[in-house]
Parts: sequence; structure tokens; C-alpha cells
Amino acid sequence: MTVTAKRFFSSPGSQADLALECEFFSNLKMRNGTFKLTRPSRFATLEAEFGPIVRDRVKNGPCAVLDIGASTGLTTVELADFLRAQGAVPQVVGTDLFIEAHLVDLAPGIHVLSDPEGWPLQYGVAGIGIRAWVRRLDFITLAALPLLLARSLLQPRLRRRIAAGASESVRMESRALSGRPIRLLENDIFVPETGFEQRFDFIRAANILNLGYFGPDRLRIAIANIRAYCRGPGALLLVVKTAGQRHDGTLFELGEAGIFEVLDRIGNGSEIEDLVLEAGPEPRRREAS
Repeated sequence: MTVTAKRFFSSPGSQADLALECEFFSNLKMRNGTFKLTRPSRFATLEAEFGPIVRDRVKNGPCAVLDIGASTGLTTVELADFLRAQGAVPQVVGTDLFIEAHLVDLAPGIHVLSDPEGWPLQYGVAGIGIRAWVRRLDFITLAALPLLLARSLLQPRLRRRIAAGASESVRMESRALSGRPIRLLENDIFVPETGFEQRFDFIRAANILNLGYFGPDRLRIAIANIRAYCRGPGALLLVVKTAGQRHDGTLFELGEAGIFEVLDRIGNGSEIEDLVLEAGPEPRRREAS
């Protein structure tokens, strides 16, 4: 039985609850169609592959880190631990498009977890958590109709209740962040953030900058923002896409000319590698090998 949002957020939790935490968040579908999918040690293989190169560049000093698409921040904690093991002193910021949420009580025993716009993420009825999103199978079983109707009727009401302050604010973040000097912020990678410019020594974009999500023109905007966030030559950028246990990613370094260069690859490398390499003051494409 799925735990309700009210029970989840009212429980103090502990590190031992990470499996339950991942299960809870993975059942929440955001209004842009993405899920809060994460799991412990998701990038362990990746870290082992790139560890020696990263260690050579970040050891013995502060390292400002940006983790883009951090989801709940669980793997952001692991990224900080990884960099610390390489000898760095990481100062970490994680970003995601959806972090803030609200618990809205509708009636005794009935509540809804929604985003700030009133988009339902989970219904809680008599202590049972009910998903708010529609599967393909629901159109066959006719379960889609009540789910779609509930969303249509409730979203305006939820939005009004939230605007009136008649809700409990919660954050969709991992309890693993507790006591950690890691900031988890809502941010859209396609919108320039002036406070991030020339600030970071290491940037990770995992499972966000994919051709399955965005077209090349849209990705170029994100890459331009990321390049602006790099402190300068020597800054590292890791772009990776994960499917099951497989990782396809590329580790880049910003060169003296302000253009990214490939340091190493895992799997087939990043599918947007060419787009990253062409970004810079003198756009170019990777030479054919």
C-alpha cells in the first residue's frame, strides 16, 4: 500500500528509510510529465569511471558544484561524497524544476499533495495513498475518467487554497540532505540565472539534457547557460543519460579558448556531445574521427 503524503511528510524518517522514500517520490508525476525517479548509488559506476580524472583536477581545494536536475537531492548528496573522496572540499547547489509542494486538507480523512499551481500529485483518502496521474492502462479499465475529472475539478480549488495560505508547505527533497551543507533550489535550466554566472568548478547534468526530451535548439539554450555558469577554463561538465544499469555520458573540460573539450566517455558518450562541443565564443563541431 502506498504511503500517503501526509504520513510521509509528518514522519521524522531516517537514513534507513531511503528505500521507502524513493518509492514514495517515484510515484509522483510532475505537471511536465516527469517523475521524481531516483535511487541510492545510481551513479556509482559512473563515479568509478571518471574518478581518477576528477581527482586530478579537484583535489586539495574548494570546489563549487552545481547538480542540475537533482530530483530529490539524494544523488546530489552522493555526488558531494564522491568529490570529497577525491580530495575536494565541495560546496554544492542542487537544482530541480519542482521542489516546493503543498498538502491541502479537503475534508476529514481526505487530503491532496499538489504543486504550487494546484496540480495534484497524490490523493490521500482514509490513510491510503492514491496516484493522481493516468496510465495507458487506465483508459482500458476506465480508471482514467475519474482521475482526469478529479484533476480538472480540484486544480482550481487547490490553487485558491494555496494562494489563501490554507495549506501546509512541504519540500520534495531527500532526508539524506538533513544536516548537509547542500542547497536544493528550484531552477529552470532554460532560464538564465545571473547568480550562477562564472561560479562553478564542476557541473553535472544527469538525465535531463536528452534529445528525447528537447530539440537541439532548446538544448543549445541550456548548454549556453551551463557554459555561463562555469567559473572559467578548467571547469568540468558531466552530461550523462542513464537507462537501467547503463550509462552513456561524457566528461568535458572548459578549455582556455572558452570551448568545451572531451576528457573521457562512458558507454557511447553523451548523445548531445556535438552540441556541447559547438558551444562557445567560436562555435564549432567535433571533427570526425
